[in-house]
Amino acid sequence: MTRNRSALLRAGMLGASLAFSQAAPAAGEIALAHVAPLSGPVTREATEYNAGIRVALKAANAAGGIHGKQLVLRNLDDEYKADTSLARFREAAASDALAALMSVGSPAMTRLLAEQFPETQKFPVIGVIPGAEPLRNPINPYVFHVRAGDLEQYRKLAEHAATTGQQRVAVVYADVPFGTAGLATLETLFRGKSQQIVARVALPLGGKADLPGAVKALTTAKPDIIYMVIPAQLAGEFLKAYRSGSGGLPAQLATVSYGNAETLCQVAGEEAARGIVVAQVMPNLGNSAIPVVRRFHEDMSKFAEPGTRPSIFHLEAYVTTRIVLEAIRRAGPAPTRPKLVQALDGLKNFDVGGYTVDFSPTRHTGSSFVDISIVGRGCKLMF
Repeated sequence: MTRNRSALLRAGMLGASLAFSQAAPAAGEIALAHVAPLSGPVTREATEYNAGIRVALKAANAAGGIHGKQLVLRNLDDEYKADTSLARFREAAASDALAALMSVGSPAMTRLLAEQFPETQKFPVIGVIPGAEPLRNPINPYVFHVRAGDLEQYRKLAEHAATTGQQRVAVVYADVPFGTAGLATLETLFRGKSQQIVARVALPLGGKADLPGAVKALTTAKPDIIYMVIPAQLAGEFLKAYRSGSGGLPAQLATVSYGNAETLCQVAGEEAARGIVVAQVMPNLGNSAIPVVRRFHEDMSKFAEPGTRPSIFHLEAYVTTRIVLEAIRRAGPAPTRPKLVQALDGLKNFDVGGYTVDFSPTRHTGSSFVDISIVGRGCKLMF
């Protein structure tokens, strides 16, 4: 997606957000909401998630909708600000929206849970990003997580470090709840093991990070592997600074799924991104033998904005929306929020074309799928 097209997309979504409070239920429509930072430091992720949701809804509408009703999406920009997010969620809960999909940002979700918003408003929130453990446990009856959590990703990455003999570990993390939770998880996983964390480098979000200072600290620590617990855009900026300023430090770099390969390559360049280890929580985007991936590419070609390059963020939002649509279908011809929650709790071993989720009243993380990939030539992921 070009910068101009991205700007136009955000402008269009913001326009929809401003009109949201006046949106009224229309006959023959089922509404969903997307409350996310459509502006701010993680805009790239939010806009790509939004596009993936809309592709899935357009495909469903083209096939006749759900129970003959067309699906619409209400977009609300929370600007990556916790107070604004709470206000936007209140707007969503006061509207006709059945649920909110793909909320983005640990500060927002931390505030939402602290206010006990989902359960007091009885408003379902589905597909929360990120997957930090404090956002998942204890289970909230109205919050559903689709992807495997961060704990599973860090465990897989830690196993990779042990297998490849990397002893000296550094962690570059976002100075927000998901970043500090990620650091704490890695500290727990390496405690009592042969690996030791030799550097902890915090980077702010929403401000100018001292990337040269971070690279200098890492160069001094001489780690064997550096974990990047930061969003994709900042990960790309850090990677670019690291490759040019570390003096050839041979450390392996690794990231959880937020640091997707497409963004790393766009921001830092394909050469800089090559060799990065990335934990994956979605099926291989390049493997069209997987039914949901094949259908995703077909629907992207039909319903996405012209020129859009499919990304793993698009795929995750598409898969999440497909899961929600199945729950709406099972909720019956007159779906309500309580019926949707009941339907989601009943999605046991539901196969979305090669990607399976398993929900119940006591299990609100649908998938445990985590795989390790490496960014190769041409920004292609090798599994």
